[in-house]
Amino acid sequence: MKKPTKTTKSNKTHGATHDVKTAQPTPPPARPTEHGLHPATPLEIMASRAIDQELDWYFSYAESALHRGRIGMVPTYVAVRVTDPTDAAVQSRAHEIARIVRGCLRGLAPQQAEVLRAVYTPRAWPRNVAKAWGSLSAIAVRLAFLDDPWPPRAGRSGLEHAAALRLSAALTSSSVSVAKLRNQAERLLAGAVVAYAGLRAGSL
Repeated sequence: MKKPTKTTKSNKTHGATHDVKTAQPTPPPARPTEHGLHPATPLEIMASRAIDQELDWYFSYAESALHRGRIGMVPTYVAVRVTDPTDAAVQSRAHEIARIVRGCLRGLAPQQAEVLRAVYTPRAWPRNVAKAWGSLSAIAVRLAFLDDPWPPRAGRSGLEHAAALRLSAALTSSSVSVAKLRNQAERLLAGAVVAYAGLRAGSL
């Protein structure tokens, strides 16, 4: 007797047979802090997320607000635990955290602080650059043109944008190693995150 052959589930549409494939969920992109802290336990994951939220909050909002002398928002991990929601209490807590973060950043080696600033300062990247390096894009852009002169931070945005466009063009011609730049960027970010986490833990 001939053994029955195994069949795969199929979907027939207008006489055509198509294999049905179950779509796999796309994992969420890694947070920048995960490159250095590699959290595994629930407590480590919570701490890693708190640092990530704190640095994002500081560079995208609190640093400039602190300079102006008025901060009205706290990081997300603090906001969910606020027991006194009055404006005065929130502002006091926000100022306190911003000053602590600023102190920790000043305690880092200049390159480490600059790496964190590069990663957490909001800006848009060319699509293929963002696809290739994700949250590491800012570091990849700097590394790709490391020998180019970089002006002080105040005059850097135009040059950075131009460098990103050059890197985007290099990607289309396959003249740049994505993996090499990614590995270098990951090492730099990991060192900066670990150093910041150590100083931040000492400030508690």
